[in-house]
Amino acid sequence: MRQVDAKGNAAEPELRKMSEHTQEQFFKAARLLKSLAHPLRLAIACGLRNQPCTQTYMADVLEIPQSTVAQHLKVLRSEGIVKCERRGLEVIFSLADPCVPMILDTLCRREDRGEGSGYSWDELAWLEKERRVSGLW
Repeated sequence: MRQVDAKGNAAEPELRKMSEHTQEQFFKAARLLKSLAHPLRLAIACGLRNQPCTQTYMADVLEIPQSTVAQHLKVLRSEGIVKCERRGLEVIFSLADPCVPMILDTLCRREDRGEGSGYSWDELAWLEKERRVSGLW
């Protein structure tokens, strides 16, 4: 017979409960995916997969304000997806988490090029222009 808790919900058998470690892994994965869930953050991550660059470069290529890029980079940095390195007066952004390129390969697979090639910044600029014309994002 199926056990029920005080609220009438089906109670899980003890053996099926996740360990705290497993739960934390799922929460971490969910936070990472949530961070990538915005189209501009996903575009930034895809661009950084192939070429680390500055915030200014990203803003110029995507034709969006630097403040918008900064807001999205802040989210990506807070989840450990993106890191930055100061080189003189420039701050170069790149992917920090070694799992992210594999996730991006799955999410942004280029059927015409095969696995692992992703999008170049030029292609992302074209996609951003198309987005503005179509009203998406």
